[in-house]
Amino acid sequence: MLKLKDLTLTSVIEASASAFPHLTAVQTWRVPESKMSFPVLLKKSRQIALFLLKKGIVKGDKVAILGESCPNWGLSYLAANRIGAVAVPILPNFSRDEVQSILLHSEAKIVIVNSKHASKVTGLDIGVIRMDDMFFVTQSSAVDTCADEVGNEDMKLLESHRPCEEDLASIIYTSGTTGTPKAVMLTNRNIVYNAYECSTPFIKIHPGWTALSILPMSHVYEFTIGFVLLILNGVQIVYLGKAPSTDSLMPAFKELQPEVMLSVPLLIEKIYRRALLPKLKEGTKLGKFARNRLTAPFVYAIIGKKVKTIFGGRMRFFGVGGAAFDSEAEAFFHRIHFPYALGYGLTETSPFIAGCGPKDQVVGTLGPVLKSLDVKLDPKSGEILVKGPSVMKGYYKNEELTKESFTEDGYFRTGDIGEFRKGRLAICGRCKTMILGPSGENIYPENIEFLINAEEDVVESLVIPESGGLTAMIRLDLKALKRKGIVATDQIQVYINSIRKRVNEKLASFSRIGKVEIQEEPFERTPTDKIKRFLYQNRRKNENSRH
Repeated sequence: MLKLKDLTLTSVIEASASAFPHLTAVQTWRVPESKMSFPVLLKKSRQIALFLLKKGIVKGDKVAILGESCPNWGLSYLAANRIGAVAVPILPNFSRDEVQSILLHSEAKIVIVNSKHASKVTGLDIGVIRMDDMFFVTQSSAVDTCADEVGNEDMKLLESHRPCEEDLASIIYTSGTTGTPKAVMLTNRNIVYNAYECSTPFIKIHPGWTALSILPMSHVYEFTIGFVLLILNGVQIVYLGKAPSTDSLMPAFKELQPEVMLSVPLLIEKIYRRALLPKLKEGTKLGKFARNRLTAPFVYAIIGKKVKTIFGGRMRFFGVGGAAFDSEAEAFFHRIHFPYALGYGLTETSPFIAGCGPKDQVVGTLGPVLKSLDVKLDPKSGEILVKGPSVMKGYYKNEELTKESFTEDGYFRTGDIGEFRKGRLAICGRCKTMILGPSGENIYPENIEFLINAEEDVVESLVIPESGGLTAMIRLDLKALKRKGIVATDQIQVYINSIRKRVNEKLASFSRIGKVEIQEEPFERTPTDKIKRFLYQNRRKNENSRH
């Protein structure tokens, strides 16, 4: 591991540029001109930082970053950090109103935005740097922020604005609401400590490895683990440069043969359900051998080899985080020895709390807690409570919410219900989504949804409390049903009732589904791809109150 001057992002890029002078740090797939070595990344971050100073940006000022992940995204963050400015990452799928609300609430003085999202920042009194080429743009001119060389006197000026460990590095808006925003304040120490501590326990990372990046860097998961940690270890980060799909990922895997990749569960679950599960169905030739105890090990070994080949053949660490992983899909990837690794954390914890490497994965659990953290369970509710150097400073401009989020003895309330199984943390559900059963039992709808989503031809589902029982709203793959001759509404209703029956057989009596409904449209989702559960619960309450 590199020795850092201090726990700041500025020290990270300085140490990496010194340790890996000949290695590529970042680039966009199939865009050779986007390639930057570690020293070039350091040099350009200083040039842009100097430009920001000349524009009046000083320590503590806010610099917003809006755009899809690319080399200039990370460069923008490092440049802002170099003078102690605070980066404000904005999710690219936020609406114009949400973006403008965030810019106003954060009091950002400059926004670094790519052309695709430029219209979202018009009409505000704010400086604009075009992320595509890092030019400062006005109505009448465009100036290259990297035009000037950084001399000795300039370096002295930069040093006078150098960030400290406890200085804010970032304010991250976890929702795009135009009401009262929830903005997480993370210090340099929070982020760098988390990345540093995650660098060694799970897998030995080698300088020169390649990582394929497909997640938004505005998520702290991708930024801390998929950028800072990898920069610390001399890994080349290649950005896909387009939305991840079969058409874009397959050739990228083949060309890049990455050793490292981070993903949300949805991607790998889709691969399992659409590409792998159909081949293992009962009645198929492969399915027959997979169900035979003598031949099953050989079948899964062959599948494992083919899956690894699909991902380029050199994958060593496929990190899965950001949401719960479907248990059936996880059991499958574990059985074929695919090098997946689960991690658990939140934006407020920078993010990593618990997990393990591919070789230590146990299905149904996350893994041990990171050694630097103090984690315990609330004795009454089972809520996971966290204290340690990577826990946030608080919520920006919201002291009341900050106070509510910590216990009296300083532990952060995660909102997740957990349990320890032989020293490994497992998640049971969310405090806010927990439903009280008829006799006071705790029902976690996520667990029921996992079972529903594991059913054939189910796209997604949502379980909500209604009229003293549970209702499951189920969205089906109608094209797949049509191929089976299931088209009429009454046929589809019979089909989802059969799903209800099968799922209920696996559930305790108090958590069984009373009613099932067809959800015709996709569920509304948050920018982090979680279903907006509260919308559907509130709609039902409003509908019931009118009757």
